[in-house]
Amino acid sequence: MMGVESRDCTVAIGRPLGEEITVSVLESSLNCSAGEAVLFSGRMMWRTGCRKLSLSLINSRTNTLIVKQRILLPGNGVILQYNSGTATKKYYQDCDKQLFGPQGEIVNPVQLPDQRPEVVCRTFINVAPGHRIAIRALYIDLGNESNQTHFNYILVRDVSTMKTMVFRGKQQFLWQSTGSQAEIEFHENVKEHQNRFWAEYHAIEPK
Repeated sequence: MMGVESRDCTVAIGRPLGEEITVSVLESSLNCSAGEAVLFSGRMMWRTGCRKLSLSLINSRTNTLIVKQRILLPGNGVILQYNSGTATKKYYQDCDKQLFGPQGEIVNPVQLPDQRPEVVCRTFINVAPGHRIAIRALYIDLGNESNQTHFNYILVRDVSTMKTMVFRGKQQFLWQSTGSQAEIEFHENVKEHQNRFWAEYHAIEPK
């Protein structure tokens, strides 16, 4: 990330669920007194720094990591090396899914026979930095909204703002994120039946 023309440069790293990412800072020429810095962020970690970055080790604790660099002087920056391996601690459910790429399909997960009924299954969506995510629900049938005993719903979270929206019943929707990451949570009986929810997503290119 040295020699880039723009002041702000972002790199996204993604691996399969079950892995975690380790980043080594091999070299840094950031001007700390001028306010230059690099930010490492993931679902379970957040770290920013400038001084004493060289030879630092950063662990993402999950399968995705975003690196944001801000420079003021041309030519400054960092050189990073990353690798991934099996996570030391399990951070996901067996019914969770990870989606990468500019477009894809989202379906509700199916409850596993040996899974606790209170488990919340999630789908994580990551697209390229600078892009946003559009999710269009094509089919949704979460049961009778008046049934308070088994209150089925889907929760969609915009990771960059942590704002959430809840969808129930047969409410089709078009939802857009403000950043490049989104999460969908499937609550209650949604995960117990096939074909209760079907949607498509695509990345929206920056203007």
